[in-house]
Amino acid sequence: MNKKPGSIKIFIGHDSRYPEATKVCKASILKYWPEANITYLDKAKLKEIGVYGREDIEGESTEFSFTRFYVPMLMNYKGYALFCDNDFLWRVDPREVSRYLGDKPISVVKHDDYKVNSNKMNGVNNKSYPKKNWSSLMLFNCNRLNRKLSKKYLDNATASQLHEFKFLNENDIGEIPKRYNMLVGIDEITKTNARAIHYTEGGPWFDEYKDSELSEEWWKIYNSL
Repeated sequence: MNKKPGSIKIFIGHDSRYPEATKVCKASILKYWPEANITYLDKAKLKEIGVYGREDIEGESTEFSFTRFYVPMLMNYKGYALFCDNDFLWRVDPREVSRYLGDKPISVVKHDDYKVNSNKMNGVNNKSYPKKNWSSLMLFNCNRLNRKLSKKYLDNATASQLHEFKFLNENDIGEIPKRYNMLVGIDEITKTNARAIHYTEGGPWFDEYKDSELSEEWWKIYNSL
């Protein structure tokens, strides 16, 4: 079941320590969809307005580790939304993903074969767990999540309950093709096989990754801002 392309709202995970990553992700979307409705998931602002009520956990790899799951609530549990991490770079109009909208509450790229690097990006311990990286790109059918992702649940659920989608049955998780979440340094990426690339191991905004694989694509957009 496809929806009108313009009915999808975009949310990008934002980390105040690395604003350049969010800006490049946003610019890559606007390149192909200039009228895109894009919202940054800023944890500090969500706290200020009383949306985000979780206690901060030492060692969170990003400030948006959990804000992503508040998207249906921010949508008033109506309509459809697409979330992506800020270390994404889009090579196409993200509205392409709307063709995978259906009656599933959430659809993701299912990285069943992903093996984590023990240290990720800024030296934070990169924990391995079932469904790792599934939540880095999520297509939400917000209409079906008002009972699953209530504020009370979001504020109190454990990391594994959220990132392993324990609030859903396995058959309620839809699938998006891998080409929309290709992992840099892990997947074999060409100019044509990836619709969106994901610098999950470390992006060019980190000194140690500034000349890493596919960094030139990121720098091209960054230098145009």
